[in-house]
Amino acid sequence: MTYLRLVFVALVVLFGAAALLEEPNVSTYLVIVSGALMLLITVLLEARIRQGDPRQVLAGGIGLILGILLASSLLAVIGRLPIPFIAEIRGTQVAVFGILLLVLVCAYLGAVTGRAVALDLTLFRQADPEAGRRARYLVGEKSLIDGRIVKLAESPLLAGEIVIPRFVVDQLNEMMASHIPIERFRGERGLDGLKRLQQNRTRPVFIRELDLLHGEIEGVLDYAVQHDARVVTHNEAMIEEAKRRGIPIVNLNDVATMLEPEILSGDELVVRLVKQGKEKEQAVGYLDNGNMVVVEDSRDDIGKTLRVAVTGLHETRAGTLIFAKKSGEGADLGSGAAMSGANSP
Repeated sequence: MTYLRLVFVALVVLFGAAALLEEPNVSTYLVIVSGALMLLITVLLEARIRQGDPRQVLAGGIGLILGILLASSLLAVIGRLPIPFIAEIRGTQVAVFGILLLVLVCAYLGAVTGRAVALDLTLFRQADPEAGRRARYLVGEKSLIDGRIVKLAESPLLAGEIVIPRFVVDQLNEMMASHIPIERFRGERGLDGLKRLQQNRTRPVFIRELDLLHGEIEGVLDYAVQHDARVVTHNEAMIEEAKRRGIPIVNLNDVATMLEPEILSGDELVVRLVKQGKEKEQAVGYLDNGNMVVVEDSRDDIGKTLRVAVTGLHETRAGTLIFAKKSGEGADLGSGAAMSGANSP
């Protein structure tokens, strides 16, 4: 693709140089500047096209041609109307501007309409005998940055096609271009997740335009209703609105919580003690899911990573409060060791 691009640019430059040598006047310079602008626009469009769904690109091209044909038909009809004003401006700069404006508007509307309806037309649908049974998941930028949706898509647990709204891709690109390091990192991670999804040949992944006239949340939820899709999101406002409207939501935080192993008395945990407890000789650590572990007779072990045995559980609003005691000799497993869940068989 890079070779073809270089050949294309070289030909344009060659033709421009030949024209300048043949007729070195102001008009030639204007044509060359216009050609350079068109060359830049073409390269930018190519980059945009490569990010999108080929079917939407094709439908947009067809819509563009139909829009131009529609503009030509309208101009032919308008030119025959017995209106004095049309006769007065015929052949003037105003008429030329009006013609160009009408053609550009019709071409733009045709291209946008073609992209918007591409995947709803039978001509652009992929034949799939399981399409009726396949789920559709609408994924936001936080889920891409989070990365768990990518791992699920690479497993057989998530069956169905994945839809990424175009505005999500734009947001990730803006984040990647940010001067703030953390924002740039999040954008790069989200785009890397998108790339991994697109490289997964076993699962269809589409980038689609959404109608955001009434806001992102309404646009996403309206699309989900129209296309029978489940929304994968961490956005609390979107989750609440989806519940109100009865739209299925996949909250990966809830899924991760449900998949956590159940901790019972007698189970062993590996936990790093980070601070003192409320009672004498107690020390406190935390599991990866945020649950607090209170370990008896271990205040002198703060800063160490120990293997402990669960002695009791207490459910609170913040999660499960786990009481434990040092297991065995309570040897330090290493200050850099990660906290883990239950280690029982």
